[in-house]
Amino acid sequence: MPELIVGLTGGIASGKSQVSRYFKELGVEVIDADEIAHELFSADSPHLTTLREEFGDLIFNQDKTLNRKALGNIVFSNPEKLAWLNRMTHPLVAEQILQQLSQSHSPYVILDVPLLIKLDGSTPSYLGEIINRVLVIDVTEETQVKRVIRRDNISKEHAMKIISAQATAEQRKANADDIIDNNSGLQSLKTQVLKLHDFYLSKSMR
Repeated sequence: MPELIVGLTGGIASGKSQVSRYFKELGVEVIDADEIAHELFSADSPHLTTLREEFGDLIFNQDKTLNRKALGNIVFSNPEKLAWLNRMTHPLVAEQILQQLSQSHSPYVILDVPLLIKLDGSTPSYLGEIINRVLVIDVTEETQVKRVIRRDNISKEHAMKIISAQATAEQRKANADDIIDNNSGLQSLKTQVLKLHDFYLSKSMR
């Protein structure tokens, strides 16, 4: 298990993927919770049966693979369905995270968890027990909306539904040990990552 585990989080389209990419370029291991969740529901996954029982056939493509956009349309419009999905997936994701952490040889690890901060402003207990520091990527809501509309080709109304189903920027920053401001372009973003990298190395080598 690494000496230092940093939980990376931020709202949709805040720049988590780019920040993770910069840390990877520095030789730091990044564990992506979304990627784990994606693999958990691959075409041959037994967990798809559980999803079908809860959501029906509308969330599946003709080839019986999961239609993630259709699932997202449902859960981001229905808090109860979203809560059910989180209760199902979080323990499964946590198990895989712990397995990957046990095999890590990186001086510190970035654990990329988009929903690290819940709607009530708290952190899931299974993550709070292993994360040493919380790194939040902060960006204005206006920028989020523009980015997610452009990235996912969705309406402004849909983008706002997704954002409103997540913790607020204030809630995330209240839980943060470190904050990256991603409102000023890639060069500023990279500079902030480099500074944090040096800081995290110093913390992990004590």
